[in-house]
Amino acid sequence: MGSIIQLKSEPAADRAKIQQHLDRLLKSDLFRRSASLTHLLQYLVEKSLHAEGEHLKESVIAMEVFHRSGDFDSRLDNTVRVHAHRLRKLLDVWYKGEGAADELRFDIPRGSYMLHIGPNEGPAEHIPAEPLPAEDLAVLPEKAKLSPWLTLALGILIGGMGVYAALSLSARAPAHSSQESLSQLPLAAVWKNVFRPGTSTVVSFTNPAFLRTNTHPRLYMTYKGPLNAPNGTRLNLDPEDAAIDPRMKPFGPFYFSDSWTGTGEVMAVQKLTEMSASAGYHFRLIRSRALTYDEVKTANVIFIGSPWANDMQAKFNIGVTPFQCIGTEKVVNNSPRDGEPAAYFAESSTATNELSATYGIFSVLPGVGPGTKIVSSSGIDTYATMAALDLMTTGNGVREAMRRFGSLDKQTLPDYFQAVIRTEMIRGEPANTAIVAVRVVTPKGQ
Repeated sequence: MGSIIQLKSEPAADRAKIQQHLDRLLKSDLFRRSASLTHLLQYLVEKSLHAEGEHLKESVIAMEVFHRSGDFDSRLDNTVRVHAHRLRKLLDVWYKGEGAADELRFDIPRGSYMLHIGPNEGPAEHIPAEPLPAEDLAVLPEKAKLSPWLTLALGILIGGMGVYAALSLSARAPAHSSQESLSQLPLAAVWKNVFRPGTSTVVSFTNPAFLRTNTHPRLYMTYKGPLNAPNGTRLNLDPEDAAIDPRMKPFGPFYFSDSWTGTGEVMAVQKLTEMSASAGYHFRLIRSRALTYDEVKTANVIFIGSPWANDMQAKFNIGVTPFQCIGTEKVVNNSPRDGEPAAYFAESSTATNELSATYGIFSVLPGVGPGTKIVSSSGIDTYATMAALDLMTTGNGVREAMRRFGSLDKQTLPDYFQAVIRTEMIRGEPANTAIVAVRVVTPKGQ
């Protein structure tokens, strides 16, 4: 990228050029369809012109652009990071297409909120070409001047998004199965207040971060630390970082990647889509690392996957729940009753070492906003995650939960509860799924 424009010489002329360039972007189809990104770009340009960009903090942007309160907590609310990442990608698309011949270039270096303004000398080396995420494709103009390779890449991406769209849109169409309705008992005891008129429902699936290397063979590993960075970012890892498997450290350098989700989560989304369609409801599907506090504070949220891989879910603190899923290791029973173990571990065949049984937790917990709920299906692995939700979307599964709570005759369940669910693995598929333990959950402070 070229040098940053120095406003000390001919400041009025430079500012006029910058303002003209900004106006050109804001009037384009690419930007005018996204009010939040337009507002953020205007703000960053203004700060840059007044030499205030170097001192921008996430909390300041949150309050001045997104109207957050003074108690803004970036650990809980990732709105600024998400929007900065989207704006960075949108600018990259502009300068690859309609703005390829522009004299100036706006650029937001990774890891910073300071806008660089300089001559347009082509793509910045530190910004790898990446396809836009689904939420940004909607703002692409119909006649965007894309290179043949970028057009092909977007075509592949849009084709892959067809699966996503089919799941989301099918929730608005009549169901084609004869399954039980969530608006009628027994399913209504769990789901009626989760899918209800007047309250939005968000489904968030696990989007765990991975670190990859470009060595051969290419290696991937899960990353369980706090870091959240754009895909492709090269990382200089602290040798003492406990979030990294020490056996993997010699294989670096590592590059951040979060483009994976498990098969169980996909199947769980399909199940929810079919079930909600039967009652005429639909939901928003958002990967966990793109989920923001704004999107959950007034919604019912269904988390699919373990909290360690569901970034936002792990930040909600309702106190210690009776059962906890500890990563990919075990399900902990914090208050074992007679005959119950202190923890549930996945079981493997002694003959073949293949997984033979695994455990998950189905939880209904207090939501963020008044009257909202959090539903979570998590497991030691992806199979348990799928099995737990699958069981609790069947009448037999809900009736078994009622029986264990002693309320089968009343056809009711506690407002908030957890159930530990065991499933066997037969020929690689979950089978013979059953509830093994239940608990009422008391909200924090009650």
